[in-house]
Amino acid sequence: MLGICGRFCGFWPDGRPAREAKYVGSPASRPPAPFVDIGKMQMAAVPADPPIPEKAKPRAVQAGAEPELDENWMKWLTGASTVEEFFDIEGWRQMTTAEKAAFVKTEVALGITICFAQIPESVAFAFMAHIKPPVAIHAAWVVGLICSLFGGRTGMVNGAEGAFAAIIATLIPAPTEPGGNGEGIELLFPSVMVCGCFMLVIWITGSYKFISLVPASVMLGFCNGLAIVIGWSQLHPFQEGHGDQKHWIGGAKLWCMLVEMIIAMLIMEFLPKIPLKVAKLLPSSLLAIISSVFIEFAIVRPIGGRTDVIGDVQEFTLTYPYPFFLNPDYNMSLIGSEDFGKILVQGLLLAIAGIVQGLLTTEVVYDFLKTPTNRIAVCLSAGVANVVSGFLGGMGGDAMIGLSTINCLNGGRGRLGPTVTALGIATCMFGAYPLLNFIPVASLAGVMIVVVLHTFKWFSVPMVIASVVPPNMRESLHLPTKVDRLDMLIVATVTTLVVVLNLVYAVGVGLVMASLRYAWESSQEMKIEETWEDGAKVYIVHGVLFFGTSMRFHTNFDYAGDPDEVKIKLEAAPLDYSGNTALAKVEGLYRKEGKRVTIIFGTPSFIKASAFDEADSPRVIVA
Repeated sequence: MLGICGRFCGFWPDGRPAREAKYVGSPASRPPAPFVDIGKMQMAAVPADPPIPEKAKPRAVQAGAEPELDENWMKWLTGASTVEEFFDIEGWRQMTTAEKAAFVKTEVALGITICFAQIPESVAFAFMAHIKPPVAIHAAWVVGLICSLFGGRTGMVNGAEGAFAAIIATLIPAPTEPGGNGEGIELLFPSVMVCGCFMLVIWITGSYKFISLVPASVMLGFCNGLAIVIGWSQLHPFQEGHGDQKHWIGGAKLWCMLVEMIIAMLIMEFLPKIPLKVAKLLPSSLLAIISSVFIEFAIVRPIGGRTDVIGDVQEFTLTYPYPFFLNPDYNMSLIGSEDFGKILVQGLLLAIAGIVQGLLTTEVVYDFLKTPTNRIAVCLSAGVANVVSGFLGGMGGDAMIGLSTINCLNGGRGRLGPTVTALGIATCMFGAYPLLNFIPVASLAGVMIVVVLHTFKWFSVPMVIASVVPPNMRESLHLPTKVDRLDMLIVATVTTLVVVLNLVYAVGVGLVMASLRYAWESSQEMKIEETWEDGAKVYIVHGVLFFGTSMRFHTNFDYAGDPDEVKIKLEAAPLDYSGNTALAKVEGLYRKEGKRVTIIFGTPSFIKASAFDEADSPRVIVA
């Protein structure tokens, strides 16, 4: 049992506490971290991980290698391990009773706090995705519970997330009645299950490693575009009607909603900055909603006014998750064979967005905890969680950067906190759901707008402006003077495409632009140096021979004027078939002149991918 508690609370298989690399000491003696609220949420690409000290490495991590499945994980997956072997943690047993109690108290308190912050976010994302709030909230606790228990990153919070909501909104049109499900909701659940299957494929093939190829400029545009999409969706509560009859509200109702929204925003932003203990007992998002409820029912309605609450838009009732195809609210006969392609595409888009968002969040959490991430387990748990969520009628989900940041900055480092969060959301759905009906919709908009303001990377705005103005104007306007214009073009393009198309297409275009830029710059770096050695002409090739340099490679040699013995020294192996073909072409031209070519190469990888025929190949020397 102690071993189970140790694994559950987030300790590593070698007995090392999960945060020992950052803080040396017991949980009880650790100084309390300042409370950081959701208003402080950050979404940014994190620099590469620093090297892990040898004594701090888990057993399965070799020097210079990425942490993979440890021995216990492999035993567990192959059925060769008992529950005790999988959960046995020596570090938990070595802690005193007081230290264990302090650790558990911190994790439980954080779990409850984040639960109250995640519920309003999930409701707002449901409206953004054109689905009923219970679909998002059930997904939040199902995904959160599975990923917190079996994921590969302790301290990370999972649930219904904005990236998923933005993509789902492109599949499901806005509902005819506010708060309802949009037309085609039946396609959502198979799409989420397909998303989970694609995540499992990514886990099996190891494709998650390609996340390292996403440049910072693409991630910057990803964050900015996501913030704009989420912010734009918060304007819907200020509209009435549907279709061609939709119009902006006005009069006293508008002013009351604006007051509630602004007060919620002020509490979200500034309450955590007040140096009072009472301001740190509850998350500012929860206090903002409580204040809006008080204003609505103690001030606005007694004087004859009224704004929409969740119960007016879509009333919460007691609902249990069960297979979506058994739910009488969904007409599964509407799904035809022509919809299978749409389901596959939507599932793929959700999977890519979820993996990118999840692995980015693991880097953010690593920056706080300084413990290795098991990316294999992250992808595996996310895939299983989305399959289960879709099967039970949820919208799916992935890692949540903002809430994970809050958890880590306030001392969360194990699995217990995120698990308590998931169980708390489930408890609210099954027991406290009537209270959710009294939350003003305007307060949810205020909470999410603050999240948007802290998600958008405002420092990128002057950088983009500086990239299009002359250098002298940059100095006069005090703009950044060292700005790469192509990087800023990628940021602006990805941001725009996220808003116009969707997140996955935008990231794909950004990757293509960055790849073309790298290929072009690499093609300009090839230099060929000529020298002599023992009567032989020697060409020393500096740079990489690949498709970007292969077209003009053969023009750098004097086939008629060179002596009978020619040597070509390459610093690096040809990267692709085009490079090998270019080298073979040079050898063929020398052979026509009756001259012999010796290729001197630094590694044997060239020989493995040689484009030469065995009988006609030049002499190859591995230096």
